[in-house]
Amino acid sequence: MTSPSAPNGPVFAAPHVAPPVGELRTAPPARRHRRPVGTWALLLSIVAGVLAPAVGGFAAYRGARGAAPGLASSTSTTFDWRILSPVRDLVLLAEVSFWTGTAIGITALVLGIVAIARRAGRGTGIAAVVVAALGPAVFTLLTVVAAVAGLATLGETAPVV
Repeated sequence: MTSPSAPNGPVFAAPHVAPPVGELRTAPPARRHRRPVGTWALLLSIVAGVLAPAVGGFAAYRGARGAAPGLASSTSTTFDWRILSPVRDLVLLAEVSFWTGTAIGITALVLGIVAIARRAGRGTGIAAVVVAALGPAVFTLLTVVAAVAGLATLGETAPVV
C-alpha cells in the first residue's frame, strides 16, 4: 500500500511544523548528578583528622593529670607501668580513639582517591586526601601537647584554707 500523492508532494500522517525563525532547538539540559563520594570522603577525613585527635588529646591530658603523682615518685632509669593503673580507662580511650581515627582516616583517604580518579566530587576529594594525610600529625601533636599540659599541673596544689 502506498501513500496517496498530493499535488505538492507526499502526504504525511502528522503535519510537521517548522520551528519559528531564530529559535534554537537543543536537547534539554543534562541532569546534574550528585557526587557524594568526595563529600563522604571529606566528612570521614574531618572525623579522623579533627574529632579523633580531640578525644585523644582529652584522654592524654586527663591521663597525664591522673598519673602525675606516680610520675613524680618514679626515677628516670626505669618506668613502672603500674603508674598508669589509676587512669587505665583514659589510656584505653586514647588508644581506641587512635585506632578508630586510623581506620576512618584510611577509609577517607581511599574514598578521596576514588573521588579524584572518577571525578566524582574532585574538589572535596582533594580536600579529603589532604585532611586525611595530615590527621596522624595532628593527632600526635595534640596528644603530646595535651599530655605535657597535664603533666604541667603536677606542681599545682589546691589552695590551703
